[in-house]
Amino acid sequence: MPEFFEQHFAQEEKKEEKSPEQIKEEKALLLAEEIKEIKERMEKEGKTIEGYQRISALVQEIKKIYEKEIIGWKKEGKLTEKDVLAEYQAKGVVLAANFSPEGDKVVIGSGYGYDGEMIVLSLIEKDKEGKPKVLAKYQAGGRVLAANFSQKGDKVVIGSDDGKMIVLSLLEKNEEGKPKVLAEYQAGGRVLAANFSPEGDKVVIGSGDGKMRVLSLIEKDEEGKPKVLAEYQAAGGWVYTANFSPEGDKVVIGSDDGKMRVIG
Repeated sequence: MPEFFEQHFAQEEKKEEKSPEQIKEEKALLLAEEIKEIKERMEKEGKTIEGYQRISALVQEIKKIYEKEIIGWKKEGKLTEKDVLAEYQAKGVVLAANFSPEGDKVVIGSGYGYDGEMIVLSLIEKDKEGKPKVLAKYQAGGRVLAANFSQKGDKVVIGSDDGKMIVLSLLEKNEEGKPKVLAEYQAGGRVLAANFSPEGDKVVIGSGDGKMRVLSLIEKDEEGKPKVLAEYQAAGGWVYTANFSPEGDKVVIGSDDGKMRVIG
């Protein structure tokens, strides 16, 4: 008898196992039911901003459930030139390289001598030689050590070894047809790290003067430059890396004393 019951319950457990798709569907249905209830309540009691906000939030949750799953790294073993999907020859050393949020573009920072460039390359459009098409180019006053896209992909922030942080528009052009400079800040040492906040209204930089600074892209100081919202002096020296948390309320930095610090 015990063996019979064990087999019986084992079969029941197998029946109860659900596939990932079934679990997704059940979660989405529960959210959809809540949307339906809110709409019915609003029809009876009247429409409210809170009701619409909740519906919008629930819709976003459903979208997240059905978003394309992250595919793990499929390549194994030693990779060769056959695995290179795109290639571009810069003038000098490529010191920074990052994808756009959509993954259809790449921004690079390069250095040659005492000069440097920021270049935005398309991974969809090709030039006459079949290489990534250059969508935007900016000549910096020094080697470009950091280059990153904003969350919307419409701006780029760069840091160079002349101590400048520059925010460039990829939608607006200057008189020469180059990306328009939206903001500029002079640090006390070369800018080794530069990244946007999740909202895109701030930038965090790490520099050779050993400081981490959070700069506003909305508020200006007396000279019309980005206002310094926060500043931290790293005891160890140069701040090589600096990034915002996903919520934008904390910053993580790394410096040449070998320390990682979370600051908030």
